Amino acid sequence: MKASQKWFVFSVLFVFCFAAGSAMGADKTTIRVLGGFTQQIQSTVIEEPFFKKLGKENADRLDIQFRTMDEVGQKGFQAMRQLKAGVFDIMEIQLGYVSGDDPFFQGVDLVGVAPDIKTARKVMEAYREAFDKRLQERFEGKLLTLWPYGDQIFWFKDKVSGLNDFKGKKIRVFSPPMADFVKYFGATGVTMAFPEVYTSLQRGVIDGAVTGALAGNTAAWYEVSNFVYPLPVGYSIQAHVANLKFWNGLSAENRDFLTKKMKELEDEFWTVGAEVTDLGINCNTGKDPCKYGKKGKMTLVPVSAEDKEKSKKAAEEIILPTWSKDCNAVYKQCTDAWNGSAGKAAGVRIK
Repeated sequence: MKASQKWFVFSVLFVFCFAAGSAMGADKTTIRVLGGFTQQIQSTVIEEPFFKKLGKENADRLDIQFRTMDEVGQKGFQAMRQLKAGVFDIMEIQLGYVSGDDPFFQGVDLVGVAPDIKTARKVMEAYREAFDKRLQERFEGKLLTLWPYGDQIFWFKDKVSGLNDFKGKKIRVFSPPMADFVKYFGATGVTMAFPEVYTSLQRGVIDGAVTGALAGNTAAWYEVSNFVYPLPVGYSIQAHVANLKFWNGLSAENRDFLTKKMKELEDEFWTVGAEVTDLGINCNTGKDPCKYGKKGKMTLVPVSAEDKEKSKKAAEEIILPTWSKDCNAVYKQCTDAWNGSAGKAAGVRIK
């Protein structure tokens, strides 16, 4: 056989094998997943194992490619634009980080609305339908999960006794309502990504910061702060969302399967979210049980009944009116939608 004939036969066989391989793999769906930060226990203990197990157990039909924000150099503030552009198929989104793109999404976790995590879940469930509708219309995304990191509390380098000591301090926050809250008590809210907080506390760039009790512990904030003040200013609600084009392109079978699995993931996150605050405080103050974290030597500052009332008053006077005004500016039905869902569930109404 001549060389040219051999090459022709080889080419035909190559194309045939490639086409056959493509056909055999045609039913296998690739899913590019962006998870949270590796410093967060919810990512390392729940999220990453979940997606890796899902891919392994369904390798015949799903090719799940999981990456964390750290691995791909993400900070979380561009999430909505990346979602709409289809950079990832499924993404974890920190709602406080993206509320600048659309304040409506922060309505699921407004400072001072839910006094405890049980109420926070009721608020989330009531707001879910409106949240999903807005997400689809504005950013071409499909809501899969909504879940909490747990009570978002305060960490300080220097001693504080309560809200009266906030005046003049620079405090890391991660949402506009949270910035309004600390400003109400005389502090300055400084927006920065979670991985940047440790060195900022260490160098005195900020005086304090807000995050979950366990989240801060696993990021070793107890090394650079001395006082923990557990007044909850939200629950750091996260979302897993899918690019709508990707989601609609899935087979009905795969959509139903992923919907079921993501609901299981959401339930697990809520279970852990209800535990991590007490566990985190134990770890930070050197007590048992200290599951997941490491023991520090921080001082726990008790929250007075007076400060709880001040927090509620701040929500009524500043948080809700300001958020409502900002949200109505981009979505005229915002206040009505919130009052009829999240507000109704929490027993709160924006006038």
